[in-house]
Amino acid sequence: MPAATMKRNSEFEMYRKLLEERKQELIERLYQRHGEIVIERGPEDDAAVALRSVNRDLAIANMERETRTLSEIELSLKRLEAGQYGICGSCDSVIPGARLRALPWTRLCITCAGGGIQKSSPAHTARQR
Repeated sequence: MPAATMKRNSEFEMYRKLLEERKQELIERLYQRHGEIVIERGPEDDAAVALRSVNRDLAIANMERETRTLSEIELSLKRLEAGQYGICGSCDSVIPGARLRALPWTRLCITCAGGGIQKSSPAHTARQR
């Protein structure tokens, strides 16, 4: 097996491990948040009811975000199995390792995700004037 292929396989194994660890963390956190939402309490004053409502809404919003991230992780694991991991889903360029290490479930390079500055963009040109 060529050295480049071995290096690529070990990198993908590292990403697989990162994805699996993050997946497990999210599953555990989702169960914890679910428990926070369904706990019933006895009668309380208006302030306590309002605080509980705010906390419940925050937990639900966090659960929605974590569920989306969990879906992205599962998709990334499938892309890894299919040999498509690390390739931008928009422009087909290779996603840099630094971005994959920071956000292993990403499907887009930084430019396609909206974080890159394109020199020919009108907004960039206007800022230079």
